[in-house]
Amino acid sequence: MPEPTLEELRCEIIEFRKELDHLGKLLALNLSAALLHKAALDFPAEYSNPDKKYAERLVQQAEECFRCARLPGLKEEIARGLDIAGHEFMTKAVEVETELQRKNSK
Repeated sequence: MPEPTLEELRCEIIEFRKELDHLGKLLALNLSAALLHKAALDFPAEYSNPDKKYAERLVQQAEECFRCARLPGLKEEIARGLDIAGHEFMTKAVEVETELQRKNSK
């Protein structure tokens, strides 16, 4: 079997990079969808008895949403959805913290 030429190797590398880029975008999309799905399922159940740890989890989920929203190659609609979800989590975290502070001040 003859050795591949430099040009053939270069073409293979270019194709390989294209495939990796595509796979990376699919992975980012799937991770973003999984994050939103998990957050949507976990949120209502845990909110029935909010505590300091719950508020911290909300902040962590918000930060995760913001991080994922800035992944390169992510579709604009998904990035916007993740950003909105992040703001919603932050809002709820502030509400929980405020509620806990009011209970402690009584």
